[in-house]
Amino acid sequence: MNRIFNFIINLFYPSRCAFCNKITDKEKVCCEECNSKINGVKSITTVLNNTFCVSPFPYCSIYRDAIINFKFNGKIQNAETLSLYMLKAIREYYNDDKFDYVTAVPLSKNQRIERGFNQSEILARKISEYLNIPYKECLVKIKDNEPQHSLNSNLRKQNVKGVYKTANQDITNLRILLIDDIVTTGCTLEECTRILKKSKNQVMCCAFCKTQ
Repeated sequence: MNRIFNFIINLFYPSRCAFCNKITDKEKVCCEECNSKINGVKSITTVLNNTFCVSPFPYCSIYRDAIINFKFNGKIQNAETLSLYMLKAIREYYNDDKFDYVTAVPLSKNQRIERGFNQSEILARKISEYLNIPYKECLVKIKDNEPQHSLNSNLRKQNVKGVYKTANQDITNLRILLIDDIVTTGCTLEECTRILKKSKNQVMCCAFCKTQ
């Protein structure tokens, strides 16, 4: 019965590559063609507000398509693949560093209602499972601001001021892995790390893509 059930599921809901959306083997992370492009791509490291951030991919080509489809086109199932590549970068660059919690850049209440989910939180919860480290809401977004992508680089830093705060008072003296989806100018991650560091936390970051 299980074999028949799995056959029907695969027939109507086949596994698709997170990068190009082609039907692919359920046991594979992505299709062979995309895998050949990904092999050899080196992770991008950035220093934001004296905080290290690693991203497995640049924000272009099939990597941009993957995160856009996940974030805006309802391909939430792609989180499994995206988070696996983020996990690889985390293990490569943070080695045996032990984190107390994994957390995500938060959305405001209105943003969450509008989108229906926080894409960074979904990725963070997946990574939390893989690392066997608890997920914790360490930050909250207390007011709406203009979308960062709609602003030029000079306005982005000011746009995130006063937008975030720590979720509660017990978030102190912790080692925190902060997850985001895309790093552009880095202003959002810089502000989030600044808020967390005010409570004497050590913060390390990972995002799926980094603009170049």
